[in-house]
Amino acid sequence: MQSKLSLMNIKTHFLLLLITVFLSSSVVADPNADLRSAFQKKDYRKVFQIASQFAKKGDPAGLYILGELHMQGQGVKKNPYEAFKWFTKAAAKHHPIALYALGSMYATGTGTRKNPQKAFQLYTKAAQKGIPDAFRGLGIMYERGHGTKKNMGAAIHWYEKAANKGMTDVQLMLSERFLNGVGVKRNFAKAFQYAKKAEKSGNPAVNYLLGLMYANGMGTKKNPYHAFRNMKIAADKGVPSAFYSLGAMYAQGLGTKKNLKQSFAWFRKAAAKNIPLAQHNLGLMYLEGKGTKKNVYHAFQWLSKSAKAGLPNSQFLLGDLYVDGIGVKKNHGQALVWYRKAAAKGVPLAMYSVGAMYANGYGVKRDFRQARVWFQKAAQKGVPSAKKALQRLNAAKR
Repeated sequence: MQSKLSLMNIKTHFLLLLITVFLSSSVVADPNADLRSAFQKKDYRKVFQIASQFAKKGDPAGLYILGELHMQGQGVKKNPYEAFKWFTKAAAKHHPIALYALGSMYATGTGTRKNPQKAFQLYTKAAQKGIPDAFRGLGIMYERGHGTKKNMGAAIHWYEKAANKGMTDVQLMLSERFLNGVGVKRNFAKAFQYAKKAEKSGNPAVNYLLGLMYANGMGTKKNPYHAFRNMKIAADKGVPSAFYSLGAMYAQGLGTKKNLKQSFAWFRKAAAKNIPLAQHNLGLMYLEGKGTKKNVYHAFQWLSKSAKAGLPNSQFLLGDLYVDGIGVKKNHGQALVWYRKAAAKGVPLAMYSVGAMYANGYGVKRDFRQARVWFQKAAQKGVPSAKKALQRLNAAKR
């Protein structure tokens, strides 16, 4: 006869499992109660003693627990090689979690030589016995092509099985993938579904995703109040991307009352985390005196950061600041450099500005042919002043 053992948190550097193991009850009067009590008291020496008695009789759960104790160094000196030995014995008796644990040791080269093929085989056996961690392990191996042929479809299949068994880390990962279309076809409904499942984890990254989806109506109806609530939770718990989004919500009055001071405060936090869009918006707020006192020098500094990070609109504005000498000394050469960068990224007004620099000989030798080229590009993008500039050039030519 077998009796059910208590649930125990078994942690190693490569796995974290909530397990249910079974021991035969012939050695002590109530092995479950004794073992549960020892675990609760963190009396790992007693755990080791009880498990050792069962292991001597070949009990798979006893063998497995000895492996975990050696892996953790609980009740016995830490020794991954000994852990490997005990996991091997338990796995030979088809203990489900021992199969997974042994697979992880082969996957990471812990206590034995790394062997992806063996890891894959053991994960497959553990998965057949319904171990969620093995589902995730197979997903990783299929995605990376470790121990088996790379197969993204199979990877997602196993990830979804793990997620549907309640693995919140996998639920979060799948939500991000389906939201962004990474390794899978974009599916907002699934992204929202998995984010809602992962919500109970308390991970603020989940709140950030839910905030985005509620704000934009992705996989669910738009709901600015739920969007703001989730984004506020994520921001308060330190998610940098949420700092920026919350700043934008306060600026627009989305799901909350419009508050430029709060918007500025959150953009500043996000900018300090090197989020280019936040740096750009912070620069604009300093430039225009919105939500803070006007400060053109700070505006130049922040717009410089976002421009260097590659934001086209920041690059264009930086060109303007150099032309007008706002927050920096006038420098037409530098202005042209930044206008060119923005124009190369398709900013119509930057194309016009490059043309104007050539037409006037600012920062470069005057060249009407080049000016015409850039005015034409801007005109094709619908810039009215570029069309007028072309007309003037053509009239002067006649």
